[in-house]
Amino acid sequence: MDSSTSQANSQLNDTLQALNGGLTAAAPAATGNIDSWISTLNGAGSPALSAISSELENLKSAIGSGNGSQISHSLKTLGEHTTKAAESATPDAKSQLQQLGQTLSSAATSLQG
Repeated sequence: MDSSTSQANSQLNDTLQALNGGLTAAAPAATGNIDSWISTLNGAGSPALSAISSELENLKSAIGSGNGSQISHSLKTLGEHTTKAAESATPDAKSQLQQLGQTLSSAATSLQG
């Protein structure tokens, strides 16, 4: 496993741990976590990952403006993109990406209700 894969797996674990405490618990570290993912995904050179990176930029803007509807929409979109990305992920990341996709989608739903 190369260092970029190891870093991405570490980021994935950190993100899942942050989100497992709920959106309120994840909020303080959200901007730094989002920036870190944007940097990682932009360096991957994949159109699918670039789409996730672009949506992360949208999420960051929505968080900055405090617009719950936009945050919910971005989380839903990220959940869908992440679940789709899990289909072609390496075996060691696949289940974590599926879990992250589900967690993002659940978070979007919780903001709508």
